[in-house]
Amino acid sequence: MPESEVLKERFFEPEIELMPRRQLEALRRKKLQRQLRYAYERSEFYREKFRAAGARPEDIRSLDDLRQLPIFITPEIHRESQEESHRRLGHPFGMFLCAPLEDVISVASTSGTTGEPTFYAFTRHDVEVTNRLWVRGFWRAGIRPGDTVMQAFGLSMFLAGVPIVRALESIGVRVIPCGAEAGSERLLKLIWWTRPRALLCTPSYAEYLIDVAPRILGKNVGDLGIEIICCAGEPGAGLPELRRKIEESYGARLYDMLGGAHGILNISCDAPEYQGMHVLGDDFSVSYDLVDPETKAPIPLVDGAIGERVKTSLEWEAQPPVRYSVGDIYQIFTKPCVCGQPGPRIKVLGRIDDLLIVKGVKVYPAAVKNIIESFAPRTTGELRIVLNEPGPRVSPPLKLRVEYQSGLEKDAVEMLKQDIIEALHQRLRVRPKVDMVPEGTFERTRHKTKLIEYHPE
Repeated sequence: MPESEVLKERFFEPEIELMPRRQLEALRRKKLQRQLRYAYERSEFYREKFRAAGARPEDIRSLDDLRQLPIFITPEIHRESQEESHRRLGHPFGMFLCAPLEDVISVASTSGTTGEPTFYAFTRHDVEVTNRLWVRGFWRAGIRPGDTVMQAFGLSMFLAGVPIVRALESIGVRVIPCGAEAGSERLLKLIWWTRPRALLCTPSYAEYLIDVAPRILGKNVGDLGIEIICCAGEPGAGLPELRRKIEESYGARLYDMLGGAHGILNISCDAPEYQGMHVLGDDFSVSYDLVDPETKAPIPLVDGAIGERVKTSLEWEAQPPVRYSVGDIYQIFTKPCVCGQPGPRIKVLGRIDDLLIVKGVKVYPAAVKNIIESFAPRTTGELRIVLNEPGPRVSPPLKLRVEYQSGLEKDAVEMLKQDIIEALHQRLRVRPKVDMVPEGTFERTRHKTKLIEYHPE
């Protein structure tokens, strides 16, 4: 077999990724029934959830049946459950840990709104599933064995940290595990010395490096030789203006990714215009079920549908999520993609707790940022939404602080302000109050950018 075909087999799984949809759905139903029975038998937590819903695992014979179940887990329930397991059982993996504790061989975590860690446990089987899915995604992005890849996500205890390094090393990729914790100076110097073909980081960090590279290296990011950028962790890589800025600055192709646990992995394609992220883990999860954010009623999964995402794993051992919502708002696309790749796609619009409602109009901060980015180079792309009290309802007008590029004359700044107001009115149907502030007003960060500030009156 030619070497190219050998390499392809190590990344690409055509028997799954090109499986006819009817055959795939039959496989998913079989796995779902086995996963629900496993969760019910191994977890007091899930037995109580099923009892409260008036159902048993054998009642769920299809994905449509699954959609009739209520949400079982939210981030708050997850944290409460892990506090209970810590108190009763001496471990932080929640009352829905289904595998024996001694089988948990890997742990990741994220911080919730309270700042308390939320733990994610992996058995050896779960690690293998995660490796397979990351590899599917990186193959789509063009990463191959022998490539040098700079890992600039947070390394310690993050779903996109050590798990990514582990997955890429497993198929012969040369990973430089710098991590965002190392700081921008060390990261950029390592990039200069190791000349990676691909960079993995949040879109905020990719944008941040554009600004700081000239000061640290005396060079632009376009001089670093990066060909591929894979971003995750926030919606920015799906915003047209930010995508254009990053791709043009680096001279690289940008891919939007999402996943890292529970049999979920999604990645955007090479279509000229962003088409959402292709779902690569349909054989391991139900990752894009939608419910109404307010009523929690199921939303038909038709092309363009928008709702709160609810996930359920189909083949997970440690803490299998069943009807789990982390509060993300998704849009799904079911019509064929222009790139020719089969299957559904998703787009992350924001989070429920970020949603703002202004005179009945739903506004997502990421959409506001995309519009501000579109005015570059007159704007820096930096902004803050100023709220006097927590949302989602905002007493009009929506208040924005927007950075303008240094060197703009006073009249030009005023004209920019009016252009921004008009664009937001035309595209988002809100007419905001905009305060223009000079370049450098907002602190740049390698972490996720927080677009909302609270200034109580």
